[in-house]
Amino acid sequence: MRTELPILAAAAVGATLAWPRLPTASGVDTPEIAFSAARALTHVAAWSTSPRPVKSVRHDEVVQLLATELESQGFVVEQQRPGALQNLVASAPGATQDGLWLVAHSDSVPEGPGAADDGLGLGVITEVTRALSLDRVPAHLHVLFTDGEEAGLRGAEAFVRTAPTAERLAINIDARGDQGPAYMFQVAGPSSALLDGWQASGCTAQATSLARTVYDLLPNDTDFTVLQRSGWNGYNFALIGGADRYHSAGDTVANLDPRSVQQVGDCVLALARTWLDRSPAADTRSFAYAQAGPWTWVLPTWVIRALGLLVVATLRPRPRLRGVAIGASVALAALVAGVLLEGLAVALWPGFTAPVAEIPNALRLIVPAFGIGVLSCLAWRRWAGGELVDAFTVAFGGLAAVLLPTAGYLLLPGAAVAAVRSRSPTFALLPAFLAGITLGPFYAGIGDALTSRMLPLLAVLPVMTVGWVFGGVGSPPPSPVTPAAG
Repeated sequence: MRTELPILAAAAVGATLAWPRLPTASGVDTPEIAFSAARALTHVAAWSTSPRPVKSVRHDEVVQLLATELESQGFVVEQQRPGALQNLVASAPGATQDGLWLVAHSDSVPEGPGAADDGLGLGVITEVTRALSLDRVPAHLHVLFTDGEEAGLRGAEAFVRTAPTAERLAINIDARGDQGPAYMFQVAGPSSALLDGWQASGCTAQATSLARTVYDLLPNDTDFTVLQRSGWNGYNFALIGGADRYHSAGDTVANLDPRSVQQVGDCVLALARTWLDRSPAADTRSFAYAQAGPWTWVLPTWVIRALGLLVVATLRPRPRLRGVAIGASVALAALVAGVLLEGLAVALWPGFTAPVAEIPNALRLIVPAFGIGVLSCLAWRRWAGGELVDAFTVAFGGLAAVLLPTAGYLLLPGAAVAAVRSRSPTFALLPAFLAGITLGPFYAGIGDALTSRMLPLLAVLPVMTVGWVFGGVGSPPPSPVTPAAG
């Protein structure tokens, strides 16, 4: 325990510093040049009094209100009507179609008033355009409010079919919840330039190449998916906290956290000011990145791979390969236990995985699911010894960084702890601190990201991500050799 406690303390400090935080929401008396959550929410409250699905009277009314607001700011507004849809396009007078586009969808599901999904995007964008257009509308600023997003991205599809070729950068705002940190979960286009712009903006929303890697593998879609396929560059934002009210009657302005609105608005306004007069240069390099408190770190993937190889190089063939096999067995056992726990949850609550039932039911089982993983780690150390726990941690984390650096970066600092600790516990403090920085935001958002479907993953996560905490207690050191008498 003498070596474990300082390592745990270093990791805890890192996690505390990097834990996501929300800004204070600004009031209506905020200077006009800045974003005000209160002003944005005034719009959201007016536009989200009732559901506004495609072809509804209420949707037509809201689109007209949006058009009136943007015209009052100096935009030239065009209401496009592809079929039964109604897209809204607003641009500076005389502008071409290249430049920066702020994008949200104006429709909601029939089940709820859509204050977050996507009243959030409507309110944020109109408040951002107001702040940017105090003197005049910037020449390269555009707004696109699409219809039919909830009906299969139909408005975005119709828009790109008729839009002329142009160099566009989009900032898309959507929501799968109504509270918590904002997530910039997808970047499209040249990573280097877009991440440079992100860092220059000072945005504090959660940005991570892990989220982008996972999202790109999932079947989930937003309007940004359509734009990306058509060659647009840009950023995709969402709120994911409070997912139990997603697509339900609970998606009201009363439940929409003003602090979350403020964070989205601050980021979109800062990014807009960053990109209004420039466009991203072509760049095919790949980067790993993550948010750490108010900062975003960015590293080329080759650096992550090189560090992964360096960590793996510390793995000795014997008896450490046995540790890798044992660790894999423990991880598999924890995963199976998590699957069984989810099966039990579905048996107890048949609607357990239904979207509107996600968070309340999942909360009942977060502790036992995570407990499975922790107990697996304790049994692992008891059974195999800390040396073999470290062997698996080094091999798994290092290889993950080599094979999939945009996600494997998450495991690299912990693997470094396991690699360094046996040689020098003091030198292990720095990678432990970095492990806390990378894992803190990950654990802060994992519940909101996966909701009730997280139980199998949550059961195996301690084995995969914090095994290094349970290592370092290997076989007792050899007894010193006593010189023979005489």
